[in-house]
Amino acid sequence: MSNKIILHLDMNSYFASVEQQANPFLRGKAVGVCAYLSPGGCVIASSREAKSKGIKTGCTAAEALKLDPAVVLVENEPAKYRSTTEKIFKILGQYTDRLEPYSIDEAFLDLTDQPSLKLQPGRRANWAKSIKQAEKIGLELAGRIKNEVGEWLSASVGISWTKFLAKFASDIGPKGGLFLITPSNLEDCLKGRELIDAWGIGQGMAVRLAGFGVNNLLELKNSDKNKIRRVLGRYGYYLWANVNGLEIGAVSSGARAPKSVGHSYCLPRKTADLKYLTAVMYKLCEKTGRRLRGLDREAGSMNVGWSYAREGGYFRSFKTKEKMFTTAEIYRQAGGLLENHPPVLPVRMLAVSVGALAPVSAQMSLFENNLSVKELSRALDRINDKYGEYTVVKGAMFGLENQAKDRIGFRKSVGIN
Repeated sequence: MSNKIILHLDMNSYFASVEQQANPFLRGKAVGVCAYLSPGGCVIASSREAKSKGIKTGCTAAEALKLDPAVVLVENEPAKYRSTTEKIFKILGQYTDRLEPYSIDEAFLDLTDQPSLKLQPGRRANWAKSIKQAEKIGLELAGRIKNEVGEWLSASVGISWTKFLAKFASDIGPKGGLFLITPSNLEDCLKGRELIDAWGIGQGMAVRLAGFGVNNLLELKNSDKNKIRRVLGRYGYYLWANVNGLEIGAVSSGARAPKSVGHSYCLPRKTADLKYLTAVMYKLCEKTGRRLRGLDREAGSMNVGWSYAREGGYFRSFKTKEKMFTTAEIYRQAGGLLENHPPVLPVRMLAVSVGALAPVSAQMSLFENNLSVKELSRALDRINDKYGEYTVVKGAMFGLENQAKDRIGFRKSVGIN
């Protein structure tokens, strides 16, 4: 084992808890935070009380109301969650500069060099003493979040010597509590645990592992690493190393650079009306472009498509001949596909994303005669940043103020100030 001490903090029922913190009348009630409040809108987070009624992430608003007619459904407010996360991460940053935001409600902290732990390399007994000191830090963090950010917010804390084991500890420990994984209890923690209980193992990988006799996490730990590597390649070895407590990835300070940016939207009315669909697609391209420009990146690939109301859809992924930076450049690709392949059935969802991100170049596009278009896009973004989203917009987006609103996913990290 390494001599590191890694802490993983995971906020419980985060979006719903933030809503309950903001509105005391929601406390103690079943609350579902929805992407949209239409009957087909998905629940993206549910409170502890809602989970006890079977209302989980992914069910529709209509399904939630069937499970509990008294459930309170609220539309998500991303700005509220981002603001709360910034307050939480500000507290975490006071304990170490080795802080890695994993998502809007999770973070890893490398406490190895935290002064109060006084960890000395190569001293296992010292590590055992220090991890108990880290337990005090974990409890202090959870307490400070309650006292300084919101009394209705709770965090699960896991501590171990690798990122994987620290996260596994917070996953299997008590909700709102703290759990330690040490060399002496590692096998007990893995015993009886399904493969999919581990970070990085989905149903498909679990089936492949079961195909050569690995049916649970303890069996994975005790399996032949060479055999797993031959069958599953480097990723197989990665999974084996994780449960054996071998460090694969260290805590990296700061938010991770995204590999792609994009947006999707479940339409409130299912339709094949091309005029309406192209207007919504333009707004999705504008939202994507805003995020792309906010990262000061340009894109070289595109993913775009739509799902039909009943089943099936049309999706395409391709590299673009020209780099994309402005909304017009993104829409030229996405909108062109939509217009050249008009939907044959009512559409329920549109999606667009751009990838192959790279720093903005000074190369001129074949479609523009100078670089002023990029500066114009940046200027419009600054106006909308200052005076509010969509203060200045293209006419193509007129009348769409209440559609394809801002939203946030759990795997979107926020910066640390």
